[in-house]
Amino acid sequence: MDKLLSNNSVVKIVALFLAIALWFVVNGGETSTAPQYNKAVETYRISEVSLSSKVNKDRLAIVKIPETVTVELKGTPAALSKNISPTDYQVYVDLTSYNKGSWVVPVQYSGFPSDLSVRIVPEKVEVILEAKQSVEKEVKPRLIGEVVNGYSVGEAIVTPKKVHVMMPESRVKDIGEIQASINVEGFKKGIEQTVPLRVLDKKGNPMEAEINPAVVEVKIPVTSPFKTLPIKLGYVNNAPEGISIDSIRVITDEIMVYGPLEVIDKLTFYPGPQIDLSTIKEDRYLQLKVPLQPNIVKTEPDFVELEISVSKAEAQTFEQIPINVNGLGEGLQAVFVSPENGMMPLTVTGSSKLIKDLTHEDIQLYIDVSNLPPGELEVPILMNLPTFISAKEATEAQRALVRIEKVE
Repeated sequence: MDKLLSNNSVVKIVALFLAIALWFVVNGGETSTAPQYNKAVETYRISEVSLSSKVNKDRLAIVKIPETVTVELKGTPAALSKNISPTDYQVYVDLTSYNKGSWVVPVQYSGFPSDLSVRIVPEKVEVILEAKQSVEKEVKPRLIGEVVNGYSVGEAIVTPKKVHVMMPESRVKDIGEIQASINVEGFKKGIEQTVPLRVLDKKGNPMEAEINPAVVEVKIPVTSPFKTLPIKLGYVNNAPEGISIDSIRVITDEIMVYGPLEVIDKLTFYPGPQIDLSTIKEDRYLQLKVPLQPNIVKTEPDFVELEISVSKAEAQTFEQIPINVNGLGEGLQAVFVSPENGMMPLTVTGSSKLIKDLTHEDIQLYIDVSNLPPGELEVPILMNLPTFISAKEATEAQRALVRIEKVE
């Protein structure tokens, strides 16, 4: 061996073989002469990614689960530069095979590009499942705001009145009320709305729950201001010849009148329907519609009941009824030329009972000289007679001649 190693040619041959062997070791037997480099790898983290769940919602409720996790992505710059939208991927836990209880389950994912390495932090999470319980609860309406001043709100009618609430069995005991909120601000007529429901705990805080149905129909009567008033009937024309009205008894003598406060506050009575006395020839029972005066919303009742009694008319003449003078200006006096002394007879008709009780004081005759200048003037004689008493002479035929003069 020493002789061989001392031979220069042998040493060169051995060195050549060693060099060739070393080249194969370094290049792994590859024949390519191009230089090789490792590809660069980068990491990208997405924080607060929503964690969803797959669970049998008909019978189980999740009472504890992390809301978010962190997603760690690894890959080349080119792969990471792709536009990855939250709508493209999903991070979730699959709880479909679990029953109620506390579990540590793996976090799964889908939708990420295949050329990226995905890691979820944490890889497992703790969840607590509870059985759901359904209870029936009554809906409580809550009114927000105020109706127009003077108007009042009636009791709300909710349909359906009760609903079913489903939530984890451990939280059922905390239910305070099922609330339907209705804004009545500025209303002055009835309200009808479809209202969503919400569950509140006993402290008034919202609770997560399934409500069936989730909405209800709410009707709220809004009543305008009202006032109870006596009703005053109106009469037109006289009873037929030979007929006298003995009495008209109003069975419904008071009504409730609804309308704006500034309108009804001024009323002391309510004008009722008018009765045409010329159509009454015998005893009658009537139901008459109450007319709505301007700005009046409604009346209760909206009709009045009457009983009318009639009899044969009788006449009576009253002598020397004085004629009063109304509207005479300051510093003036009126002197009657005709009828003399300002007195005249008058024949009236009515039922025997009314005529029997009638006196001179019940009959008022007068003339109105308001704004008339001094001088001799002819003016109509006006009269006020008790109800159902009429003058036999036509009113327009009664005239007086009067002289208006200054007082000396």
